Amino acid sequence: MLCQQPETVALAMRACRELRVELHHCSTAKTAIEKFSLQRFHGVIVDDQDGPNAALLLQDLRASANGKKSVIIALAKADAVLDAVFGAGIHLVIYKPLTHDKMRNGLRAIRPLMGKQQHRASLRVKVNVGANLTVNDTENIPVKILDLSSGGAALSLPNGCPTIKSLKLSFALPGEETTITTIAELVWKNAWGNLGIAFVSTDPAFTQSVSKWIKARPAAK
Repeated sequence: MLCQQPETVALAMRACRELRVELHHCSTAKTAIEKFSLQRFHGVIVDDQDGPNAALLLQDLRASANGKKSVIIALAKADAVLDAVFGAGIHLVIYKPLTHDKMRNGLRAIRPLMGKQQHRASLRVKVNVGANLTVNDTENIPVKILDLSSGGAALSLPNGCPTIKSLKLSFALPGEETTITTIAELVWKNAWGNLGIAFVSTDPAFTQSVSKWIKARPAAK
């Protein structure tokens, strides 16, 4: 991890401990490049608050045999133009403002690509559910829910997504007819057109409906 913000490093350290991933922190691109010259790392986390150092590290990684196979994770503001900050090649973006849950859920989403088994901190069920995503209160986008938990979901978007300021997700749980709706927060986005969202619902009925449905699924045990 290349980052100069102690609070961000602390969030990443805690999330990695929970996911049983060993994290090495570097405060300069030079130190990180030296570490990569000695061994291969499955993933690299860079922060857009230190764009020049991050860009230097990623440029070196793309030119090295060890670095080409690493999964690149960016921590970025929602309005960041990532190609301008880091260049091409980002596999996953975790969006600021960062929280422990955002960091953990984002890293968990990319973990299978780093050769690790997925570790679930909450009950999740793989699904293939059509839903409607309302973006910025104006644009309605048909999406697929790929996995679902009481706290959030992973979505597949057919044609990418515009800059996001607000999200609202509407869907019917499999086997049920009633449409339920929640406000959501963007947590992560990957290079394959998937989004991770966290539900920000103040309606207890929504949370209870999703939790009850998930706990009844054999896949959630």
